[in-house]
Amino acid sequence: MSLEIEGDTFNWVGLVISVVLFGLGVGCAANEATVVSLAKAVEISVTPIQLVPTSVATPEVAVPTPAPVPSATPEPEPTATATMLPTATPVPSTPTPGPTPVTIRSASDIPMAHDFDLALFSGGTLTMSDLRGQIVVLNFWASWCPPCRWEMASFETIYQEYRDQGVIFVGVAVSDFEEDAREFAEMIGVTYPMGRDLSGIARDYRVLGLPTTVFIDPEGQVTRFLKNAANEAVLRLFIEGQINARGG
Repeated sequence: MSLEIEGDTFNWVGLVISVVLFGLGVGCAANEATVVSLAKAVEISVTPIQLVPTSVATPEVAVPTPAPVPSATPEPEPTATATMLPTATPVPSTPTPGPTPVTIRSASDIPMAHDFDLALFSGGTLTMSDLRGQIVVLNFWASWCPPCRWEMASFETIYQEYRDQGVIFVGVAVSDFEEDAREFAEMIGVTYPMGRDLSGIARDYRVLGLPTTVFIDPEGQVTRFLKNAANEAVLRLFIEGQINARGG
């Protein structure tokens, strides 16, 4: 038997036989041919086993597939939509002092002043027909109307200036809560008669927007019809015209 170690063959069988024969007192030289023959007869060539590292299966790691990113879809931009105002006359969001454009209708377009009864905030009732002989400034307004709120202080000032000359102001709150209208009038310090429209007074006077001011002469004829806020200069102009037309 022989064993190959790193390329060399080591004859183990020959060694063993030699040892045995030596022990039996047999000469190695005389039996060399025999030993070789026996060794070749039983020689087994052992090929060394080379340890070749086997490939170790590496566990596959699942690589996450990125989810598809949704493409950004542009949202439609909001478009401005025109909104109809509830009143026929454009109303500024923030009233500014100074002359305000007004729309004036002549007396020929307007009939005689309608008679009406107005329940006053201060108590009692005012009847339009009872005001004959006076110059009446009839103002339609609301506490939620910015230009109405702005002009009211001027109305009170002019009323105090002309009240002794036969001029009376009457305020009619339209589409308003009575408490809101009354509280605002008290805050401004209005002293002329005021009440809330409960019987369609604004409809009878063809009021389409706020504020609206109607000038009525002593005979009950409507002489001027103003739409939008009126300042002190406009009020004085029309009141003086009525006073002069009356003869002072």
